[in-house]
Amino acid sequence: MELHPEKDQHLLLNDEIIGRIIKESKLSKEDKVLEIGAGTGVLTKEIVELAGNVLAFEIEKSFNKRLDEIDNENLAVIYDNALDYSWKGYNKIVSNIPYSLSEPIIMKAIQDEVDFMVLMLGENFKEILERRETKAGVIANLFYNIKIIMKVDKKEFVPPPRVDSWVVKFERKTELTDVEELLQSIVMKDGKIKNAILFSLVDFGKTKNKAREIINNLGIDKLVLEKPVQSMTGKFLMMLEERLKEIMLNEIEEDI
Repeated sequence: MELHPEKDQHLLLNDEIIGRIIKESKLSKEDKVLEIGAGTGVLTKEIVELAGNVLAFEIEKSFNKRLDEIDNENLAVIYDNALDYSWKGYNKIVSNIPYSLSEPIIMKAIQDEVDFMVLMLGENFKEILERRETKAGVIANLFYNIKIIMKVDKKEFVPPPRVDSWVVKFERKTELTDVEELLQSIVMKDGKIKNAILFSLVDFGKTKNKAREIINNLGIDKLVLEKPVQSMTGKFLMMLEERLKEIMLNEIEEDI
């Protein structure tokens, strides 16, 4: 059967690399796993043997014959865009994802509380995660401990992508500093930046008056505070983190 992947879909056929992905995923029958971009099912077959429940997404319906051949009661396949569905209740994502969806997949995983991921990512996005300068890089590192597992040469894919790829592991952070916990709350809120900071501080135990005082002490332009949370850049988030650290440190010193 001829392979006809989508423009942004690069099929991994190397059994050794697939084995490494499975090993790093640490799958058990307790796991509910999402696979995004199942393709011909070479990774899917390995996941379903070890996981308790697997939901695979594949937008290219021409792969249905290959995927439908995987006879396993643990597997359900949806031929549609994974981003249009809820991922709540699934604790792991194990996927060779379409590279253009790297950022939205990670953001949705954060939103839907996915604890663990092993993803094949393009080199460009791997560098974004390492540099921690863009919004996506800052937020991904805020929520996950990220480990680069291995490089995968572009020749291992059909068709080959323009750049080499990397297997990357994400594990949800369980031990957070007060500032990290506060920042997580802020970026997950909707509405204006000012209100997201205020209500996050209130959730953190501050009175509204104290929260307003802290916001004033941040020294952020009022026009910026009126902007939506979604407009925050990586540079803004790093600045906000540093200023919150300074304020909290000062409060601790005043209490001593």
